This record gives sequence, C-alpha cells and structure tokens, in this order.
Amino acid sequence: MQRWLHYSKDPNALEVMERRRAAVTKARTSQLVGDRVEYLCQLVAGKSVLDIGVVEHTREATENPSWLHGNLRRHATRCLGVDVLAEEVEYLRTRGYNVLCADITEAPLAEKFDVIIAGEVLEHLDAPGMFMKNCAAMLDFSGRLAITVPNPWYANVMLKNLTGSSFIDSADHVAWYDASTLYELGQRYGLQLDRYAGIGSTHSRTFRARLFFGLQPILKSLGFSAELFAKSIIFEFVRI
Repeated sequence: MQRWLHYSKDPNALEVMERRRAAVTKARTSQLVGDRVEYLCQLVAGKSVLDIGVVEHTREATENPSWLHGNLRRHATRCLGVDVLAEEVEYLRTRGYNVLCADITEAPLAEKFDVIIAGEVLEHLDAPGMFMKNCAAMLDFSGRLAITVPNPWYANVMLKNLTGSSFIDSADHVAWYDASTLYELGQRYGLQLDRYAGIGSTHSRTFRARLFFGLQPILKSLGFSAELFAKSIIFEFVRI
C-alpha cells in the first residue's frame, strides 16, 4: 500500500485520513486473544524465529512457566533470543539457551528469520524507528514481525487518568502506541500492518474490576470496542 505522501502533502487531508482509517479498520480483529503466550507459540510453530527481549527484566522470569522465550523455543524449528542485558544473557547461555547480547536498535543481525517476536519491548526504546528498520532487514520476504505493547485505550488506564489517579505502567516506558502510529512507523521501513488484536485482561482482583469485566458482552453489544478490555495489543506486520 502507498504511503500517505502519495496522496497529499498534508497528513491531515481528508483522503489521507479516510485511507488510514480504512487500513487500520481492515487490520483490526474483533475478538480478543485469550492467551498471549499460546497465540505467539502458534504463530512461530515450525518457523525460524528471533525473539527480542528474552530476559523480561530479571533472570527470575525464566522460572515462570509462562516465560515467553521458554515456550517459543519449544514450538519453533529454530529460536534465537537476544537482549541487551549482558549478565542475564550469559546466565541463559550457561543454561543451554541459544541467546546472544545485542542491541537491535543499533544494527541488525546478519541472519534472516521467518518470524520476529518483540514482546513488550517497543515501549522501552528511545529509537523505535531504527528498531523497525533493523527488524525489516532481518525478515525474509513475507516474513512476520509480531509486537506486543501496552494498550493506551485500556479501560483501567483511562479510568485512572480520568479520576485524577495517574496511571503508571512501568518506570522504564517512554511511549504509548496505537494502531495508527504503528501503521505509520511500520510503513516507513517496509512493514505493512497486517492484523492486530487485543489481549484479554485477567486483572479482576477487586469487586469493581470483576463487575466491569463481567459486563463485557453487554458493553460490546452497545458498541464499545473489544480493546477497551485489553491491557496489551498484538500487532503483526509483514515485510513488503
């Protein structure tokens, strides 16, 4: 698909906005993903895979049965993991994991992959454009990049900000992303947004939260977006 500059020099021109809205709507799926790890494992099954950000902050995450990299490597034909945390990467290597220390925002690896997974990574980066550019360089043609990021339109985020209780997702986050901003970011580097879906939230510890999420069918029937109930979103890009 042509970039918006093909149609107008004005990014807010009516035709540009209509085309962007149509493209984003086409990529949107109406159903929430129930299990993030299970979904991504299905995506990589039988593929050569690069998993970016494998440490998940601390090495203790590797002991969790839902540790993403540990699950991905069981489904992929080949799974290479990368992270910028040198000590933790070396620790994983001593445990037999195929991982290396690398910063993908600085340079791509000299390999090609069928699928690249970046789970909860992009919101930490101060050079998202270079990240997308280098991911595109490492994808085979028609390869797929799957990114998961926090959802700025998640009900809990909006409600806390509306009531004056500022929502802090992580002290290390530097950006929020939605479908339009990621569509544009991808297109700048030869990546087309193919589809995206919210990840169903399991945060229902309080009575108020359980009540709200229990009302999902009613609220959806009234026209509320499914992403309202999704703490994170999975965005999938194909190399074009």
